[in-house]
Amino acid sequence: MQPVNLSTRKHRARPHEGRATHGASEDPDVILSRLPIGTRDYIRVVGAILKKHNHEHALKHKGVSYKTMLDRQRFLVAFFRELRRETKFMNLDPRQLGNRHIEEMVARWVERGLATATLHNYLSFLRTYAGWIGKPGMVREPEYYVDPESPHAHRIQVATTDKSWTAMKVDISAKIAEISAFDPWVGLQLELCAEFGMRPKEARHFRPHGSIIKRADANPRDTAPFPECAEFVRVKHGTKGGRPRDVHLMTDAQRELLARVTAAVPSGMFVGRPDHTSTQSQSRFYYVIRKFGISRDQLGVVAHGLRHQKVNDRYEEDCGSPSPVRGGTGRPFGDGRARERGAKLLGHSRQRATTPYVGAQARGAEDEPQSTDGDEPGEPS
Repeated sequence: MQPVNLSTRKHRARPHEGRATHGASEDPDVILSRLPIGTRDYIRVVGAILKKHNHEHALKHKGVSYKTMLDRQRFLVAFFRELRRETKFMNLDPRQLGNRHIEEMVARWVERGLATATLHNYLSFLRTYAGWIGKPGMVREPEYYVDPESPHAHRIQVATTDKSWTAMKVDISAKIAEISAFDPWVGLQLELCAEFGMRPKEARHFRPHGSIIKRADANPRDTAPFPECAEFVRVKHGTKGGRPRDVHLMTDAQRELLARVTAAVPSGMFVGRPDHTSTQSQSRFYYVIRKFGISRDQLGVVAHGLRHQKVNDRYEEDCGSPSPVRGGTGRPFGDGRARERGAKLLGHSRQRATTPYVGAQARGAEDEPQSTDGDEPGEPS
């Protein structure tokens, strides 16, 4: 594929909104004090609560990403709108949320056929919200709201089917070439996902210039499982939780891709369409891939499936046998090491993070000792 010629990117100023002065009319506490319980202006109540708390992490003393804040905002507004318009609780004040209201909505979600993971995420948002309104612990575990035997009661974190593109008979190279002919930027982003196991957001925000670093400059947590690698690729922008990672650089295909991406992108810029904001680039990415059949409804695969592809391929290369989700049986020698390397590739610290990708670890003979370098609580997915 030929390098993409770029025009100069325009930088748009995004001034940060000033923090409201305590006691001022825009102070959320002032807004809430002026809105009596039972007010019809429930959207304003939700807005004030969000303004006061939405930047807070549910459990830790730190902030959250803009995506998390936007997801919470969209969910809570939609939640209270449906609760008031479609159920008997038409006069509910958001500050008076109780379990009977949540039970009503969970029943509607189950009837609507929401996925188990989505239902659990919604309850997680409500659990956080309950803490904001002074009711910590009010929102119970999912099995409280559904039958304990219901498939919605427990979220399965073990892969039982291979979500790789090849598992659905999708020719990765041919499909990406087809997409690249229509939109070279989206093509490059998909190639980064395929070669380095990046998330789509990481690929869109990737800055290739200066991304290749020597082993001595890389994070020891990421280098320890790869003693054979002298160079790594720094993935810093768009990562989950803002946590950068260094991905092992091993193949000629990876180097060739980095050379093409570096030639296409001006110094200091990211892999994205010129003059597009982050939101516009995201919309363009998903529009293009759906146009070419990349969705569960069409070809049965999504962009995230390229991460599944990479980590399962990596597992098979390291173990010499397929992963459990690809039909591997028993516990091959090297399973622990392969999972450790897969976890670092994905950007996680613990081996168990690979379970949703490669399947459960079978019981068997003792494996070789594993490195505990940098072992710390990892993210669940």
